[in-house]
Amino acid sequence: MAGLSRETLEKVFESFDQDGNGYISVQELGNCLRRLGHQVTKEEVKQLISSSDIDSDGKMNLDEFINMVRTEAAQQKEDDDMRKAFAMFDKNGDGTITKEELREVLSQLGETPTEKELTAMFKDADADGDNRITFEEFKHMIEMVE
Repeated sequence: MAGLSRETLEKVFESFDQDGNGYISVQELGNCLRRLGHQVTKEEVKQLISSSDIDSDGKMNLDEFINMVRTEAAQQKEDDDMRKAFAMFDKNGDGTITKEELREVLSQLGETPTEKELTAMFKDADADGDNRITFEEFKHMIEMVE
């Protein structure tokens, strides 16, 4: 939705603003998200509004809605890019990266860490110590580097 025009986002806002008062309440946002197939709790919807509620009035106006949509779309793109990078390392497609897969990709990139360096790198990324790096661990590792 990040590339959508303001006019289009205004129409979406109006469809969410069921009572036409110029604001989206927790109940209205929850209802719309559920109709769109999202399983959200009232607390999750409150948190979503709270994170976008610039004027702290407990509801979302048009500008706050547009900002939320664009922020969420940018986050989704970032996650999509991160998943593509993760897939480069996850050679067998099982949803995790092994030490061997990490070594292989680093080698293809012209990096040749020593066994000690590779072990340390892997250990830093493998937060739960299961000898596999999950997407969330990979994401955390990348965010720490940035």
